[in-house]
Amino acid sequence: MREKELKEGLADLADVAERDHEVQMARAELYKIAKYSIKLHEMLKGVSESAGLEGWVQSKITKAADYLGSVYHHLDYDMKFGEQVEESKGEKPDFLDLDGDGDKKEPMKKAAKEKGSKPQKGKVPPQFQKKESYKVSIANKLAETLKNKI
Repeated sequence: MREKELKEGLADLADVAERDHEVQMARAELYKIAKYSIKLHEMLKGVSESAGLEGWVQSKITKAADYLGSVYHHLDYDMKFGEQVEESKGEKPDFLDLDGDGDKKEPMKKAAKEKGSKPQKGKVPPQFQKKESYKVSIANKLAETLKNKI
């Protein structure tokens, strides 16, 4: 049993070490990309528009820019909103307002507990009750508006 715990502990440490290594590797790659980007930018200053670039060269530059942009926006979003996403992960919001308290952002499980675990038999929840049709509601609003103007 002790050997199994030791192996699992080593696996966790290896995972942490690899993640640390990945960050350092990514930073090294980004440094290399920045260095080459500056050099390429300087090289292209001497190339006229009429001479242009070969299609595959332009394609590689476009693809690299797209990839870097995707990674940047992903990490930027994650750093700004990552904590909020982690907090609400796995909890569906009470968008139906099951408990009728008006809070549609609370977790649905909590709302169901507050209301009671089982719906009452024969009673239709308010969110599923039939409402007047759109045409009828417009006609009523129009009649009310005309009544107020007369």
